[in-house]
Amino acid sequence: MSVLDVQESSPPAHLTRTAGEFLGRRPLPRVIAGRSLVFLLGPTGSGKSSVALRLVGADPLVIDGPALRSHLVSRARNGRFAVALENAPRLLLDGVDCLFGREGAVRFLQSLLRDRCAAGLRTAVVQGPADDSVVLLYPSVSPQHRASVLLRFPVGRGRRLFVQRECARAGVPFPLARDLVGMAPWSYTSVRAAVDALAVGPSSGG
Repeated sequence: MSVLDVQESSPPAHLTRTAGEFLGRRPLPRVIAGRSLVFLLGPTGSGKSSVALRLVGADPLVIDGPALRSHLVSRARNGRFAVALENAPRLLLDGVDCLFGREGAVRFLQSLLRDRCAAGLRTAVVQGPADDSVVLLYPSVSPQHRASVLLRFPVGRGRRLFVQRECARAGVPFPLARDLVGMAPWSYTSVRAAVDALAVGPSSGG
């Protein structure tokens, strides 16, 4: 019995979470852990790459956007992807975008994902910064055989906890950074940079 047969009775999996909910000590949701193919979407800086590394498993082959475009050119020339992409036990395609209007590239990637899923090889596909065209790859396999995760930034208490953790990391008293909880626009990267700036302190004038 193939992996696809085992997953046939599984319900569709579409989760909306923060990166912190995946990167903590809790085990992965069973509906995610049991799927061979996982898509990650979300705004820039929401932690997609970090979460993908957790979801796909240890020591994956990581292919970023520019490298993937090179592999697609090679696939068109040679009639197949590199063996490493086809057979890697764990593959992370990080930064997949610019697929709108590129039917050949979509078809090649769908075939790669379908074959890897059928073979029980784990793959994570991360939305790139340019657009959300990664959704064109959803039909690679049926909904029962894939999972999708939409990452969002925390709100309320979640933002406060993140600021507090960053303050502890940088040795900054939380009262000095309290306003960062409500900063807009809010992102992990902007908070981390602001806390680091507070840790350094004001620059001395000349």
